[in-house]
Amino acid sequence: MKLALDRIVQPVNVEPGGEIILRGSFTSAHDGTTIDAATTQWPAGAPGGASVDAGGLIDFEAGGFHMTSRDPKTHVVHAIATGEPGAGCSVAQVASPCLVLRHAPLARSRLITIDDWAASLKGGVETEIVGAPAYAPAVGLLDKPAVQGVLGVAVLAAIVAVVFTLRRRAKLTPEGKLKETLGRVKLKLKGADAALAASLAPAIARVAEVLAQRRVDPMSKEGVRIAEVLRRVETRIEETTVRGKEAAEQEAADELVAELEGAMEAADEAMSATGLRR
Repeated sequence: MKLALDRIVQPVNVEPGGEIILRGSFTSAHDGTTIDAATTQWPAGAPGGASVDAGGLIDFEAGGFHMTSRDPKTHVVHAIATGEPGAGCSVAQVASPCLVLRHAPLARSRLITIDDWAASLKGGVETEIVGAPAYAPAVGLLDKPAVQGVLGVAVLAAIVAVVFTLRRRAKLTPEGKLKETLGRVKLKLKGADAALAASLAPAIARVAEVLAQRRVDPMSKEGVRIAEVLRRVETRIEETTVRGKEAAEQEAADELVAELEGAMEAADEAMSATGLRR
């Protein structure tokens, strides 16, 4: 079947999953462009020089098709019927799928009428319909951007869930618990009293080295002993930190109280000097 230029919407008998092949091109006498079903080639004399645009005579999505390949050199375009209603077909009240010509946007971009644009085209495009293979309704579905986006989000969520589960399980093992305790001790040691930190730092570094070299099995009796000692060290650091904060708070409070009492005494003396105090 040859593509007709005088019918904006043309129904075609392609079953869901079936393929339509369009071969050939037109040349416009208006601007010298060569246009096939999916591409527009501009001549060297066009503004910007020779180029190829990804847009041709057919709006495949509006006709219920999904384009699978195009070749600007041979002017051969392949598309598959998705089985979904095409918006252009619905507007024209014809059955989907259909071929929707892009006369309006192509003419508008050239500032000419649709009739003038269609009259300027010389050449031809032939169509061939290929029957749908087995299980054809699913063909091309994964190529749609919307489906790819949903699948991408789902895959990412699954990966995150698996990683989270594996990390959580690792933390619940004796080795994971021991490493977690060691990490807390290292972190709290940074904010501990300087003298205490200086005393404990070499031993903590030694423990980290032994565990990294896997010289002690966390599930063994010795591994349990190390874990208990680390927990006691953590408790000692916390207690020392709390006492240090309390001491610092008491010192600051004593200074403020002394300043306030001094200020009150000075105020009493000033009021006595002026005869305002009774």
